[in-house]
Amino acid sequence: MFALLSWFVPWQLLPEVVTAKTQADAWFDLAPIDLQSTVLSTPTAKTAGQGEPASILWSWQLSWAQLFGSLFVVGAAVFLRRLYQYFNAINSLNVKVINEYCPTSNIQAYPVKVTHLHTPAIATGLFRPTIWIDAQLLQRPELGSVLLHESTHIRQGDIVWLWLICLTESLFWWNPLCRILARKARQILELRCDESCFNQLKQQYQMDLASLLLKPLAGSSTQSLAGAPILNIVNNKDFNMLRVKMLNKEKVMKLKHLAILMAAVSISAVAAAQISETKAPAPAASSARAANLSNAFQTQQAALVQAAAKAKSDEPAELHQVVANIHAWHRGRTTLSWGEEKRMMLNAFTLLAHVQHKLGQHQEVISTFKSWYPAGSDVPYFLRNITANTYLKLNQPELALQELAILQREIGDDIRPGSLYMLALAHAKNADYAAASQVLTHPNIIEDSYTQALQYYIYSQQNDVVRRDLVKAKLPKDIASKPATLPDAGLLGSPLLRSLPAA
Repeated sequence: MFALLSWFVPWQLLPEVVTAKTQADAWFDLAPIDLQSTVLSTPTAKTAGQGEPASILWSWQLSWAQLFGSLFVVGAAVFLRRLYQYFNAINSLNVKVINEYCPTSNIQAYPVKVTHLHTPAIATGLFRPTIWIDAQLLQRPELGSVLLHESTHIRQGDIVWLWLICLTESLFWWNPLCRILARKARQILELRCDESCFNQLKQQYQMDLASLLLKPLAGSSTQSLAGAPILNIVNNKDFNMLRVKMLNKEKVMKLKHLAILMAAVSISAVAAAQISETKAPAPAASSARAANLSNAFQTQQAALVQAAAKAKSDEPAELHQVVANIHAWHRGRTTLSWGEEKRMMLNAFTLLAHVQHKLGQHQEVISTFKSWYPAGSDVPYFLRNITANTYLKLNQPELALQELAILQREIGDDIRPGSLYMLALAHAKNADYAAASQVLTHPNIIEDSYTQALQYYIYSQQNDVVRRDLVKAKLPKDIASKPATLPDAGLLGSPLLRSLPAA
């Protein structure tokens, strides 16, 4: 199932949308992979190193999108047809119901309907599971094993798996590997059910299974029912003989099974990558292919680095020039494809915010943020920490808390230590010391000198002498020897700072 469902993963998108790592990775929340993003890149001007205009590249992408869109439409139609067959088969079985069977034992807890089935039994129903048995089975000694088998299918959720297998197989009807994986998945569901039943009834279950194979019901057929492949798992003589044999074998996961699994998953990833490469000619430079970045991206980033070459300087005149250079660079550049554009904007804004913080231009940082990321934009998580930090420098903790609330809502329980520290700092600056202290108990928080200094201040404000002194004992002497003060939010970083020359 893992290998089968891997065909739904848009592998070709993953290299493009992964955001660059920064020095703050361990602390702050970066933009995650967005599997819901559009497959098609935004059409741009002709990029360096590419021999075709954007209109031709765009047509390439549209043609591939149309092809796969058509294949999936056909697959959806196949699935709907199978649904129609399934419901027709259920209606037909209901018409032919003879009576409901009430077993004397507690082997199963699902309704059992007796009908003319031409196969021993089946189980159906996602929401109201039902077991259907052939009328002839009531006179057979194998009845108990058959009922246990079908009720085990229901308890193990095999009906849900079968629907999922059918959906995948239908949508990827054109993919022979998916059909093979779907058949194997159905077989494994049946073998897993046999193993569970064998563990309960021991040799009796194996004997009953062999008996049904050697003495089938009168008029029984090895052909699939009308509702297949939703109703049936596997129904052929060769596989039923294998089922009897497998009960005598120990089932263990071997290295070859893991290798087959990884190979099956890798095929879907490689296929997606090959499809992605055929959308447009690959960049000429091998280094660009290795980094999965276009020539246009690398050209723009090189220009950004050049514009911000003096960002590590402490001279106000040079820093002011860097700010002007970055704004001029931003106005003159072209829009990149979705993932690269998001990454470039992140690099540029964090670099600009770093320089403006050094100049004390905190309000300008907020203005630039609102200009570059208007309402409704897809804002990388990391930037919420920057805006919160900036609002704290502007003595506006309420607005900082609003930014961090957005981050919390989007990131959930996976919020990083640096974001938690910023949240606690905002609460402390807002004089809500109880909330700040509560944030610092979050399981993701890292206890270091920053959080300890903040705790030292919070406990001092709460007059909690005991906890204040415990934290104070852990602090460096130069901090512990002074009265507790609210720590500063610190200077902002940027992914590109490491690539800039020293001041």
